[in-house]
Order: sequence, then C-alpha cells, then structure tokens
Amino acid sequence: MSWTLDEIPWDRFDRSRLDPEILKLVKAASLVEYNGAAYAHHLCRIFDDDRDFQEGARHWARREIQHGNALARWAKLADPEFDSRRPLIAFRPATGSISTAPPSRRGSRSGEMIARCMVEVGTSSYYAALRDAVQEPVLKEICRNIAADEIRHYKLFYNT
Repeated sequence: MSWTLDEIPWDRFDRSRLDPEILKLVKAASLVEYNGAAYAHHLCRIFDDDRDFQEGARHWARREIQHGNALARWAKLADPEFDSRRPLIAFRPATGSISTAPPSRRGSRSGEMIARCMVEVGTSSYYAALRDAVQEPVLKEICRNIAADEIRHYKLFYNT
C-alpha cells in the first residue's frame, strides 16, 4: 500500500511534543533516505539484464526519496531554520560514490540482495522503534508509513 506526502496530517504537528534529540535523528535519517537513487543506479548496473528488477529498484528509490522528503519536511516544521539541501550537499561526498563502484560491492548478486534485505529489515525496525518512542503525532504517522514500506522493500529484495 502506497502513501503520499499529501496524506500526512501535517496540520496535526504538535510542537509541545517535540523532542530535540529525536529531531537530530530525523534530520540524519532524512539524509540517508535521499541516497536511494544512487543506490538504485548501482543495483541496475549489477542487474543489467533484468528489466523487471531494474523497474523494482527504481520504484524502491522513489519511495526512499519520498521517505527523505517526509522526514525533511517534518524536520522543517520542528526547526524552521532547517534546510535539508545544505547538509545533503555535504553528506553525499562523505558517503562515497555508489554509482561508480565496481559491478558489485558485495561480490555477487546474491550478496547484494542479502545486504539489501538486512538494511531494509534494520531500517524497518529503526522506524518502528522511533514510532513507538515519539509523542509527536505527525512524526509517529511518518514513521509508521516508512516502517511498513521498508518491510515491502525487504520483500522486493528477498524475492529477487
């Protein structure tokens, strides 16, 4: 089941339930989620003969970027001075170039899928824990949506 940024109840944002430490985690998570497109490009190079998987990887990347957008938009509500573009410009070079990596960073297609499965399960757990820990209702909804997406992403990579 897909969701959009327009479906998030942004008007329910409750500043009184904001935790400054959680805000730091959300800002960082938004940066990581934005890397989906670069990693999808990397995966499409590895699976260069599998058009169905490539389409799945591109769809996955769009969802990851949406996660980053949702988290950044929430962070902007919590901290009106937050500009996700500035840290993103600094973050991308620090993470290294994914798109120019050798055909597989994990040694094989199976290795890539195992790594992706582990990341998606871990990320789903992270957002579920964050959802359970926060009191702010908009962030709780965003985390609920992202955690569910990450399990669907796990299934994509597991079934490949």
